[in-house]
Amino acid sequence: MLINGRAGTWQRSFMEVSDAELLHFVTENGIVNVREVLASYEMKKYEELLAMHPYDVWQGKNGSWYTYLPDKKKGRILKKRATEEKIKDCIVEFYNNNPTIEEVFEEWIERKLEYKEIQKGSADRYTTDFERFFIKTKFAEKKIKEISSDELEEFIRKQIAEQNLTMKAYSGLRVIIRGIWKWAKKRKCTDISISKFFGDLDLSRKIFKKTVIEKEDQVFAENEIPIIVDYLKRNVTIWNLGVLLVLQTGVRVGELSALKPGDWDGGNILKVRRTEIRYKNEDGKNVVDVREFAKTEAGMRDIILSDGGVETMRMIKEINPSGEYLFENEKGKRIRGNTFNKRLDLVLKAVGLHHRSIHKGRKTYGTTLIDAGCEDSLVMNQLGHTTIETSRKYYYFSNRTREHQIEEIKKAVNIQCH
Repeated sequence: MLINGRAGTWQRSFMEVSDAELLHFVTENGIVNVREVLASYEMKKYEELLAMHPYDVWQGKNGSWYTYLPDKKKGRILKKRATEEKIKDCIVEFYNNNPTIEEVFEEWIERKLEYKEIQKGSADRYTTDFERFFIKTKFAEKKIKEISSDELEEFIRKQIAEQNLTMKAYSGLRVIIRGIWKWAKKRKCTDISISKFFGDLDLSRKIFKKTVIEKEDQVFAENEIPIIVDYLKRNVTIWNLGVLLVLQTGVRVGELSALKPGDWDGGNILKVRRTEIRYKNEDGKNVVDVREFAKTEAGMRDIILSDGGVETMRMIKEINPSGEYLFENEKGKRIRGNTFNKRLDLVLKAVGLHHRSIHKGRKTYGTTLIDAGCEDSLVMNQLGHTTIETSRKYYYFSNRTREHQIEEIKKAVNIQCH
């Protein structure tokens, strides 16, 4: 079908007109009354909600109108209104404010992103966990208003048992449940106080999958570090210098790949002001980018460099004197964080040591500072932590060799049998 204008004017097919263009045209020219369209849409929605109501609507002998509404405790409750219109409004209001768990989750995530309470990468992780726990189990399809505390507890226990969750994995589930139900409570879609619910929830540690942490896999041993450092210095590349800088500063690999020349003052200070982030775009494709803010507020810090760290920075600048980022490949593109992980793996294979991630280099740095007796405030600053408890609980693993430990015990416990 063609739109025909005057002689000599162009012709255009309706098929070439976008919905947005057509809508703009008809509203701007008064062809369609937007208010009437909205009213029609609302009426259609109103009728759809009434059609899904499973109970009869009737008028009593006293002239009042009645119906039942679903109730999670009693099964159903009787509702009474003065007119038919008001009882129908009551029904619509109930279902209109009775979203599924999935709908509440989507609203919660969108709100978090809108107010920049979380980054896109965190939203993607929450979505992945939601799919794992809720979508695959069909629990996401349930109406949140109809979920009782007992049902929610049963769901949690079932997930722990069937998916053999560790306490760490359970904490991810807990974060999502807390977020969903807090938002639902604010929307008046549930009577459950999620803070009280978790306060009353009694879960034995025995029900969680046990994880054995091999301490020797958490850090590099004191006799392994010289081997790695020697190899890196004998085989100087921009990638190897990045690995070396992690061992010398404890910088996060995402922070490492986002460093710029201006972050180094030419002396003993290296500023951390941004980090690499990963997220999925609207098309579902993975995106790797740089955010002009560190991972946390404490992550915005000035790292003090050792003399070795200063020398490494000079070597980096010699290799890449004019790049936008400190770490760029031969094509001038920023080197991504995961590339340094792969590089460390190659280095460990070359020197005959077993695999550990580059994050273990950060933990080794933290362990070194604590073993050296550095002040708590200095350890926290160097690692970008808000509390020393985090540094000690998650970043300290003795990297002394077994021989060293035996000698220390001999010196400390000198009790002779004769």
